[in-house]
This record gives sequence, structure tokens and C-alpha cells, in this order.
Amino acid sequence: MRVAVRSIEGVETVEVSLNQGVAVIRLVPDNQVTIERIRQAIRRNGFTPRAADVVVIGRVVRESRGLFLSVPGQRGRYALVADPQDPAGAATLAEVPSERTVTIVGRMPETARGDSSTVVQVRRYSVRSPPP
Repeated sequence: MRVAVRSIEGVETVEVSLNQGVAVIRLVPDNQVTIERIRQAIRRNGFTPRAADVVVIGRVVRESRGLFLSVPGQRGRYALVADPQDPAGAATLAEVPSERTVTIVGRMPETARGDSSTVVQVRRYSVRSPPP
């Protein structure tokens, strides 16, 4: 599995612990890798992907249906929801500034919910400073 995931363009490193059932995958900056592409590689190698802890950088878009994260270089976007494991997550989510570039730390459940966007359960975020 490590070799298959590592061969995806945009993947920098892959560390796998079969005993713990965990893979740590680091991507190069400004990559175009989607979580689904990584999950497909994992499935093709006989493993079952689970939820993924992620750090994602993108621009927040606020719509009537909720908050979404638009990631440069990717066609899709991520629906931002409160992390059910973090009681403060809902408050954090309400404070995410619209139209700003942020770093989101959260979890992506194994399956997408709702429309065609993938869900990120927000644990915390930080607003990125604009370039000088």
C-alpha cells in the first residue's frame, strides 16, 4: 500500500504501521491530490480506509447551506461541519471567517455526506496571513 500511495503525484511521504492500522501521508504544498484518490489506492491494495485526520488550507465560502472550503487546484470543495467529538467545535465553526484563507485541522469521515462535497469535521482553524 505504501508504494501505491507514494506513487500518486503530489504525495511527499508515506509511513505505514500495520500493527496500529495507521498511515501518515504528507503531501507536497499546492498538490492536487484528493482524499478519494488516496482511498482508492488503499482499497486497490486490499485495505479498508477509515476516517482521516487532516490539515487542509483553503478559502472559506459561506452559503445558505453552510460553510465550505475551496482548495486551490481542486475542483471539488469540502463541507465544513462541527467535529462531533469536540463540544467546542460548533462554536469554532461559527467563528470561521468567510472569504478568508484558513488552515483547517479536522477529520474527514470515511464516506462523503450530503451533496458531492466531502465533509471536514472542524476541530480548529487559523486564519492565514495575506502575503506581503
